Amino acid sequence: MMVSLLHSLVGDRSDGLTLIGDGQQTIYRGGYTLGEVGISLEGRGVVLDVNHRNTAEILDFAKQMVAADPFTDIEGVDGTGDAVSAVTRNGPAPVVHCAAGRADHDVAMLARLNEVLRLVGTSRGDVRILTATNRQADDVMTVLRPAGVRFVSLKDYDGKPVDAVKVGTVKRSKGHEFKQVLLAHVRGRLLADARASMSEAERERRELERRELYVGMTRARYGLWVGVCR
Repeated sequence: MMVSLLHSLVGDRSDGLTLIGDGQQTIYRGGYTLGEVGISLEGRGVVLDVNHRNTAEILDFAKQMVAADPFTDIEGVDGTGDAVSAVTRNGPAPVVHCAAGRADHDVAMLARLNEVLRLVGTSRGDVRILTATNRQADDVMTVLRPAGVRFVSLKDYDGKPVDAVKVGTVKRSKGHEFKQVLLAHVRGRLLADARASMSEAERERRELERRELYVGMTRARYGLWVGVCR
């Protein structure tokens, strides 16, 4: 409805309306194409396929989450995987910690946080700890509080610069980018190969969850840590 309203104000005149979309980052059910709201891109669509946000190492790691997943982009064209053709930066490889239990996960998360905060040019405001659910985000804050880590919940964050670690869900981080990202409480089954037979509904849910994980991973500009719980 919002896109249709904007289009009604400018019509199809040259440079009247610029829209940018990424079908691979669709993490909500449903959706629409521009054709369905009366907008034609014939002769006007451009594919932006150079990644300036992530390092090649982070992108290669994240692409495993969506390598074979089908999606429909904003033009209504079907595709699979990540269509990036070039990446402009390199950096350290992502770190995956397979925790033996909750306590082990939390200790490793704090160790990673302290490690990145010692990096030159990295402050608390450059670090985000992301989770799939609000409850998991609350669990993270419960760990940070007694450790003396200054943090702010993304639910309360107003966008102004603040020297505090940001904590919240992947959905709240969509559209943003951060120097260092820690993905906490990731379910191990989402990283494992899906070899067991699944129903269509189960497969669709898994693809959606892995796509959300992909979105979380690609928020990271330079460093990525993934804490996996069994």
